[in-house]
Amino acid sequence: MFLPLTLMYSQVGINTTTPSTASVLDINSSSDGVNYGGLMPPRVTSIAQRNAINPGISDLGLLIFLIDSANNNYCLQMWNGSSWENVHCIGTPAVTEIAAQDFDLKQTWTYTNSPNFYSVGNDTWNIVSTLQNINGLDANFLGCRDLNNTNGGGPFLHNLVFSNVDISSYTSVQILFDFEIFEYDNGDDVFYELFYDDVSQGSVQFIDGSGNYTNNGTIVLNIPNTVTNVRMTLSVIQNGDDDMSGFDKLRILGL
Repeated sequence: MFLPLTLMYSQVGINTTTPSTASVLDINSSSDGVNYGGLMPPRVTSIAQRNAINPGISDLGLLIFLIDSANNNYCLQMWNGSSWENVHCIGTPAVTEIAAQDFDLKQTWTYTNSPNFYSVGNDTWNIVSTLQNINGLDANFLGCRDLNNTNGGGPFLHNLVFSNVDISSYTSVQILFDFEIFEYDNGDDVFYELFYDDVSQGSVQFIDGSGNYTNNGTIVLNIPNTVTNVRMTLSVIQNGDDDMSGFDKLRILGL
């Protein structure tokens, strides 16, 4: 028995019930005439992250926004079929980098580590330039592998405790950091804890390992304008030689 196949074509509208018939996707800036928004292209925070996209010839016209603060590149870029081409670059972004820790040239956001850093065999809790299966982070980064040990004289839980930063002169403050996780299993977890004026906002688990969980990206945390000082603790629990992670470009931005 043969069933007839019907191909249906229609327009998709966001914030509109009458999308343009000439469009595939029609996005209206407002649904109520009061609240407005814009189109946010996918953002990458380094050349390495951009290059990890790996487009082909058929992806002509692919768009991203590159936020490469290390090299002062803030550009809307388009894939031209063989390379990324700048559509428009922002010369001087209005955003201020209040503090940063990239484990390279930018180390104004200081920290203490517990336990002490170590690299013993494959056991790694240290600032490294390479770590097996961690490929999307730039230059030096915090590398973690097989942390269930006492090499650093510390416990299973490993912490990076960042210092307080005065943000009273800024608005719209954000804390951001890049992460890459490779094959985390049950019990392999990552947390952050924010402190507003030395008051904990609670520990937040953003990586819950299970079944060789692999992921990468950028965490973006919005800080209320009422906060005067902010700090953060990054905590990692991980067991097993085949599982690893990396963290980089921890920074505080504001207007």
